[in-house]
Amino acid sequence: MKKLSLALIPAGCLLLCAALRYHNAAGAQKAAGEFQSFTQTMFQKEITASTLTLHYTLENPTDYGITDYPVTFGNTEEISLVLSASPSAQQYLQMLSEISYSDLSRQNQITYDVLLLALENEKKAEALALYQEPLGPTIGIQAQLPVLLSEYTFSDKADIEEYLSLIAQTDTYFASLLKFERARSAAGLFMSNKNADAILAQCRSFIGSGDAADNLLVTIFNEKLDALDFLSAGERAQFKAENQKAVAEHVIGAYELLIEGLETLKGTGQNENGLCYFPYGKAYYEYLMQSSVGSYLSVDAIEQRIRNQLSKDVLACRALLLEYPSAASGEHLEGILTDPEEILVQLQQKMSDDYPAAPQTSCSVKYVHKSLEDFLSPAFYLTPPIDNPTENVIYINRAGVSSPLELYTTLAHEGYPGHLYQNVSSGNYLDPVRALFSFGGYTEGWATYVEMESYDYALPDSASGAAKAEAEYRRLNRSVMLGLSSLLDICIHYRGYTREQTAAFLKSLGFTNPDSADAIFDAIIEAPANYLKYYLGYLSFLDLRSYCSQNWPEAFDLKDFHRQILQIGPAPFPVVEKYLKLYYNTNK
Repeated sequence: MKKLSLALIPAGCLLLCAALRYHNAAGAQKAAGEFQSFTQTMFQKEITASTLTLHYTLENPTDYGITDYPVTFGNTEEISLVLSASPSAQQYLQMLSEISYSDLSRQNQITYDVLLLALENEKKAEALALYQEPLGPTIGIQAQLPVLLSEYTFSDKADIEEYLSLIAQTDTYFASLLKFERARSAAGLFMSNKNADAILAQCRSFIGSGDAADNLLVTIFNEKLDALDFLSAGERAQFKAENQKAVAEHVIGAYELLIEGLETLKGTGQNENGLCYFPYGKAYYEYLMQSSVGSYLSVDAIEQRIRNQLSKDVLACRALLLEYPSAASGEHLEGILTDPEEILVQLQQKMSDDYPAAPQTSCSVKYVHKSLEDFLSPAFYLTPPIDNPTENVIYINRAGVSSPLELYTTLAHEGYPGHLYQNVSSGNYLDPVRALFSFGGYTEGWATYVEMESYDYALPDSASGAAKAEAEYRRLNRSVMLGLSSLLDICIHYRGYTREQTAAFLKSLGFTNPDSADAIFDAIIEAPANYLKYYLGYLSFLDLRSYCSQNWPEAFDLKDFHRQILQIGPAPFPVVEKYLKLYYNTNK
């Protein structure tokens, strides 16, 4: 009996273990199904709220169960800071809480964590929706819209018809934006006169003489249609005529409507300074730090981190100039490529030791239309649809890039190993629902992090010590300027610096040009926390790299570190940090 009993004990353990494994497998399968159903439902609801977003996110919506959707720019009657359709953030959080987190796969847990932080931020900020500013001379809706419309792809006639239906709503959409701006005005939150004047100048520049035939949305549309082989001559002529009519009546008309409305509202703004002068301005700024930048550090801690890096970079600049007094002269940088296509090819070659190989893809380099040069960024990357990441576009603003080195590092930021590379490398790992959210601290921080690395790539192998010193000086100078702008962002929006105090601060550092001080102040007022996406994001990656290399020195490999970041994908930094630590603790 003893032998029999002893023989049954292990058998019972085996049966128990088998039952547990069955339970765990069943639980994991159930959780995976529930989570996939949740993310799919959320994605479908939110992505169809804006046809422009849908078109740029998906090439084939039917593959994602999306077959019937309205053609619309979106609803600004009830503007939400992140999400644009019902249900509310609270309802999404409730649905999320009903899914067993522990039974999810690692990749689904990453997505769960991303959604949880994003939705909790959205819920906290629902009362602050009027603090959002949809307009702006550089990154506002009215400045970005012409580029987004001009790049709208036509795969078939249905795309063209959808596009024409969409632009016919531009004036209605702008009317809703004006309604929102009137609500901001009534709440005492309307923009400064200087910002309004800059937006008005951008609008007038875009419409030019008012002749639709000369508008870029007509000339580019006609060029695209001439290249399509699925249209007959009659269809091509009809679509061209419909588009020109729509641009004249609904697009130019929309910008004229916006000009008239802003002229009426101008002067109703009660604050020419930063967010902290509004009743809940500091709370909104803290929200931006978390939702847009992705940092959950206190503003005090962020400011101290920036000051520490500034001090380090300034000391490095001084030491460099002592050793190479001509490093700031601009005399030594020769042999840097100037053709954008050649630069992108060389960047892929030079990055190969430090970054995983990129998936095969293509990229077109285009130039910003002359009518938009004065108002758009020096360069930008248009993200391709998540179901067809092979066609990528980088825009260069000729008015914003002044030297071969600047062009080279800009293409590193936008292309390889920057936005383009990060986007196509992360795409295979991400649930489509993640495309709904923009974590600027991760994406712009990554692009700035690799941009700083690219100053070495730009130089030919035969570069002299003086040339290397000058490239390093330029890199440090770039870091210092981003750091100063980020510090001023905090000082203006959280500490209360006025225009005069900002100028005095810059003057104390040797920046005596009042026009430059004004330009910096205006750029920061237009887009709170925008510089922090670039700079604090960059510093966050530096800190993560330093932490991992110091804590796992024997196992740390730079290429593998970059691979893990890309596989985690765009996320708030607490999520990135959590899964990096989990990876090294588990695998190293």
